[in-house]
Amino acid sequence: MTETARFICIRCPMGCPLRLEHEGEKIIEVSGNECKRGAKYARQEFSEPRRELSTTVAVVNGRWERLPVKTTIAVHKERVLEAAREIHRLLPVQAPVQIGQVLIRDLLGEPGLDVVATRSVRLHIEPSESTSEGVRPSSHTPKSRSTHTR
Repeated sequence: MTETARFICIRCPMGCPLRLEHEGEKIIEVSGNECKRGAKYARQEFSEPRRELSTTVAVVNGRWERLPVKTTIAVHKERVLEAAREIHRLLPVQAPVQIGQVLIRDLLGEPGLDVVATRSVRLHIEPSESTSEGVRPSSHTPKSRSTHTR
């Protein structure tokens, strides 16, 4: 007996209403999609739903306090919360960090499910620190303020 599963596609801004006809686990047809991504999404959502995961983690000694990170592949839908908790358990990171740097390999024991930085964060150096210790001062200098009076 043919059954119908319905989804709203999230792969592009169109939000196509998708219909997936199936007999048990066997997919018969996907309809309602305006692009190929919709059909692929419906098949994936029906057979093995996954979600992209991005979050922020703390940075120690960084110019910014938070670092945006993401997984390199989508996480099984039922394990998203577990994955987010594991990321926050294993991190914060120590500055400096480079964009694309792998921070965790094989998250949740899944090969290829790595966590990478999506921004670079430089080491934060206090203006009062000396360069005699081999530490370069920050290149950021505040803009001078006008002392214009009326």
